Amino acid sequence: MGALVGSVFVLLFALTIDTTTVSNYDPELSEVKLYFFSPWLKYERDVETFEAPPQFDPRRQLKVLIHGWNADRNHISMLPIRTAYLVQDAHNLLVADWSHVAYLLYPTARDLAVPVANRIGSMLVRFIERLAIDHSQVHVIGHSLGAHIAGSVGRYCGGKLSRVTALDPAGPLFELESKDAVGPDVAGFVDVIHTDGLMLGEDIIRGHADFFPNSGLPPQPGCEILDIVTLHACSHWRATGFFAESIPLPGSFIACACSREEISRKDAICLPDVRDTSLRECVTMGEALDRSARGTFFTRTSRAPPFGLGNHTASMDPTSKIYRHVLAERSFD
Repeated sequence: MGALVGSVFVLLFALTIDTTTVSNYDPELSEVKLYFFSPWLKYERDVETFEAPPQFDPRRQLKVLIHGWNADRNHISMLPIRTAYLVQDAHNLLVADWSHVAYLLYPTARDLAVPVANRIGSMLVRFIERLAIDHSQVHVIGHSLGAHIAGSVGRYCGGKLSRVTALDPAGPLFELESKDAVGPDVAGFVDVIHTDGLMLGEDIIRGHADFFPNSGLPPQPGCEILDIVTLHACSHWRATGFFAESIPLPGSFIACACSREEISRKDAICLPDVRDTSLRECVTMGEALDRSARGTFFTRTSRAPPFGLGNHTASMDPTSKIYRHVLAERSFD
């Protein structure tokens, strides 16, 4: 059923594809911006005119956030990630705003993904060169259509960036062979979190490490009704919520190596056991992920924040004593 609805979405989008040349969207593309954020700045600063204050430390890792379609730099889908990094104050932070393109019809925005990425990439390269920041310090994080744009930013930089994280990459109008889709060639390490596969997101393996929390398909726990009300925004945005939570709580999501067949069954053998040592490779999904991780991974989450279940992921059957204990401890009710 999900695949059928997803196909309908793609068909509807395809029927309205704007074939106008990219040059006709120069005004919208010229408004693509990149902003510097910091807890010691009252307002964000355009990177094109940014002058580094004495507090600026170019040795920090640089995080670059890219929002998705029908959004902007202050959109609720990405705001938790931005806030988490600012509160932690351990990195330098840039946030892209390509809203003038993102608010166009989806097929048009999708067609302009590479031009948007090229503009973001050119601003990013000028910024890091001016402030003596190495490519190996740069981590780009994108959501939905912004995840594919993040990949194209990586390609613009010759694949030299340290890491690209794709949060529920957009599915409509992208195919397995799409040349402008995010992929393992765009950075030294590419990790992907899938939460709304076959609907607004995709179910395609795109990175060195692909995570499928709760099988990576909708509805995500807690989104059963909200997906109907929000046209799947709830499950689609879960990827950003999970990643944001992993910034202050690096051990919150324990994910274990699992085959695609096991993931589709939501197989409990993919999970670390709280009583026995797991024989499977288990890693921390999100910000603290080890760059040596390879393959596909599965984890379970709760229905409401905090989403991560840590080492309790193995026994999260709603009828289990451990599950009820964790719920009581975290006051989910």
